[in-house]
Amino acid sequence: MTAKKEKIVLIDAMALAYRAYFAFISRPLRTKDGFPTSAIYGFLTQLIKVLEDVRPDYALVAFDLKEPTFRHVEYAAYKANREAMPDDMVPQIGKIKELVEVLNIPVYSLPGYEADDIIGTVAKHAAASGMTAYMITPDKDYVQLVEDEINIVKPGKSTEEIALFDIERVRKDYGFEPIQMIDYLALVGDASDNVPGVKGIGEKTAVPLIQKYQSLENIYANIDSITPPGVKAKLEANRENAFLSKRLVTIEINTPIEIDLNATKIHIPDFEKVRAMFSELDFKQALLQKLTQFYQTSDSPAPVEVADTSVADRTFNKEHVHYNLVIKKDDARKLAEELSKVEEFVFDTETDGLDQFNLHVAGVSFCMQEKTAYYVATNPFKGDGIFEPTLSSDRLPVDDFVKIFKPVFENKAIKKICQNGKFDIAVLETLGITVENFTFDTMIAAFLIDPDQKVGMDDLSEKYLSYTPIPLSDLLGPKKQAAKIFDVDVQALSDYSAEDADITYRLYKILQEEIEKENLHRVAYDFEFPLVEVLHEMEKQGVRLDTVALKSMSEDLQVTIDAATQNIYALAGETFNINSTQQLQKILFEKLQLRTSKKTKTGYSTDAQSLENLRGEHEIIEALLLYRQAAKLKSTYVDALPALISEHTGKVHTTYNQTIASTGRLSSINPNLQNIPIRTELGKEIRRAFVPSDSDHVIISADYSQIELRIMASMCGDERLKQAFIDGEDIHRRTAALVFRVPVNEVTPDMRRKAKEVNFGILYGIGAFGLKTRLGIMQKQAKEIIDTYFDTFKNVKAFIESSVQEAKKNGYAQTLTGRRRFLRNINSSNRVVQQFEERVAVNMPIQGTAADMIKAAMINIHHEMKRRKFQSKMILQVHDELLFDARKDEVDELIPVIKELMENSFPLNVPVEVEIGTGNNWLDAH
Repeated sequence: MTAKKEKIVLIDAMALAYRAYFAFISRPLRTKDGFPTSAIYGFLTQLIKVLEDVRPDYALVAFDLKEPTFRHVEYAAYKANREAMPDDMVPQIGKIKELVEVLNIPVYSLPGYEADDIIGTVAKHAAASGMTAYMITPDKDYVQLVEDEINIVKPGKSTEEIALFDIERVRKDYGFEPIQMIDYLALVGDASDNVPGVKGIGEKTAVPLIQKYQSLENIYANIDSITPPGVKAKLEANRENAFLSKRLVTIEINTPIEIDLNATKIHIPDFEKVRAMFSELDFKQALLQKLTQFYQTSDSPAPVEVADTSVADRTFNKEHVHYNLVIKKDDARKLAEELSKVEEFVFDTETDGLDQFNLHVAGVSFCMQEKTAYYVATNPFKGDGIFEPTLSSDRLPVDDFVKIFKPVFENKAIKKICQNGKFDIAVLETLGITVENFTFDTMIAAFLIDPDQKVGMDDLSEKYLSYTPIPLSDLLGPKKQAAKIFDVDVQALSDYSAEDADITYRLYKILQEEIEKENLHRVAYDFEFPLVEVLHEMEKQGVRLDTVALKSMSEDLQVTIDAATQNIYALAGETFNINSTQQLQKILFEKLQLRTSKKTKTGYSTDAQSLENLRGEHEIIEALLLYRQAAKLKSTYVDALPALISEHTGKVHTTYNQTIASTGRLSSINPNLQNIPIRTELGKEIRRAFVPSDSDHVIISADYSQIELRIMASMCGDERLKQAFIDGEDIHRRTAALVFRVPVNEVTPDMRRKAKEVNFGILYGIGAFGLKTRLGIMQKQAKEIIDTYFDTFKNVKAFIESSVQEAKKNGYAQTLTGRRRFLRNINSSNRVVQQFEERVAVNMPIQGTAADMIKAAMINIHHEMKRRKFQSKMILQVHDELLFDARKDEVDELIPVIKELMENSFPLNVPVEVEIGTGNNWLDAH
């Protein structure tokens, strides 16, 4: 019997840490106390993933040192162009070392050498000793070390993905042998390490050279036979750099380091220390459980004595809580009676689906105090056994549930609390129950406290309660198939749902205090929580689509696509796959020789912005833009929308999200109505398909006019800007007159267009380069326009500067309502990252205030329409616009109500204007 081959993992700590840090750059992780943890968390999740998948017997972690290496001695510019480590990453490196040591994994470093050299030396030694080595790194330099018993484990796009690179994978992905990576890098260089390579030679040239000549030495030995002449000339001119680069990229496999493989054998860590460190870093209990699971199932001969964290780490378990299954009518009445006496309670529904028009209620859980919760199991079926399932009698008939609990839910004196309450409210409405006095949503509250944190109940439980709830997959399987909920043991379902209610109640108590402490009371209780009822009503109402118009539009778009396709082929001089990035790159940049744009991994970019930047260079660009626009409209909207029509209502019912956009703007899915295009004539046509519910109704569109500019004028207090709005002038024409120093009546359409781009661009921190691109002018001219703008509207510049300074001081940007968006990298030493957050610091208060304004208007309009008992309905919200399905006989009374409540929803120092129109479809109304 062949002995099992032992395995060792060799981890490049800094490479993993950097990758993890930048993986979370748009949503950095921090502890409750503000300590940064992105790099630590990413490093740890990758480490756990490797341990789970590789199941190693040995492990070590190699760190780079600050001291220069032998490469710096030979080439002083080695790594000279690297930016300094980001400020908030520095303290994380020490914590990573501490974490590795707590896990009993040895740490290696060596003056004068890099982690690559240590890992290369140990990998070769381990392979020679009969082990299989796995080098954990995202760096391609390590490819040169790959052989039969040495592999690379490369992190994927997420922190929980890994990819194995063995000899075959290297050959497949790179087109040459692993050892030839040295020659490849010698030719193409390595920008990240400032390795020069051969200037002008990239991947497409280097790979064929290596395949033909095998090595750098052989390439130069045959230099006279190399074609084309341009490649030969580049090689000759850079011969010294090529061989220097080869020496720099070659990993040293004989470092003077003492290797004791026995010292790297995996040992059980001190889990008390591990647990303490996880707690300090606010890491999830689930991570600790994964780590524990590895050591419990490890093949290590050492005995594994690890506490069962699945129970021990739970703050509350079956011994400390009272979860009650309610299935009898008398017990249900007693529960309802208790609920009717309290000031507030949490409820949560369990269903066999997520479509509010097509689901069955399996039960509802309640919690009135910590550690005590109830689950009322319901039977929504009549149970004839043919068309409906027959359930056992251990459930309360749903009709009885409604009779008993409807008065409790509709009692306006009792506060109702949920996690994602909009869904639960919709579920109960399918039973004919209206939830009154819904006052708090833990999901929304958590989002307001920190828009960057995960707001699912399990995530919040682990963060605020240090508790891992029963996973839904335990009940419904790994795919969490809701349709199987009636197959789940009713007691198990009771424990799960009652626990959810209990956790939500505990979160409510914590988050309620956080809302007050962070001065978020107004935005929570005046805007977000009341909006839940409004959005539910809008989702339930839905909007009717003209499918005949969509079908006709689809046919017209196909004609446009076909014509654009033939035009593109004619202009290219050949047929090709227009949707293939690589084939399009060849046509544009090799055959037609258009100027290249930003570089990507696969060549030069052909994305929408890159094509926009090429407008005017060749007719094919216009044809491509038309093709893409028509194809996207057809596939994303025109052909997709009819499939989303509910068979139960005949309408489309979007789902609004309050916890996605950090600015506070609403987003929507199925369909995403926020992205329906409005800038182009083709895009606008889609709105023609949104129609009233019947011939007795019309569409009313109410749209804020230039609301973000008005908010900026109000916030910055610039008198010239304010006066333009007070006088009711065309703000873009007035801006053009001031910026270009001409009378208003002499402003040309081109001047107005440029002024409009500046007005809106300023909100998004536009610079001279951005304005140059938008207007198609010289950068110098763009800078002069921006400088003149700031000289004209001096308070605008002061407002921008003060917004950035306030954000740098506080660590967040804030709207007029108190909504916050944290900018944790605004003081970063990485200038690109810092500039992005500075732009957000200016834009977020404006855009966020606009979002809150329309939310306030929606709430006020909703309640006024109910008070007046209008039959008309508010049906859509898209950016700064509201849409109504209005009865024709109510239009004259409704329009002034909408206009007044929108214009007065929020006090500004400038007039607010709302443009209102009516029509037989959205386009005509708008």
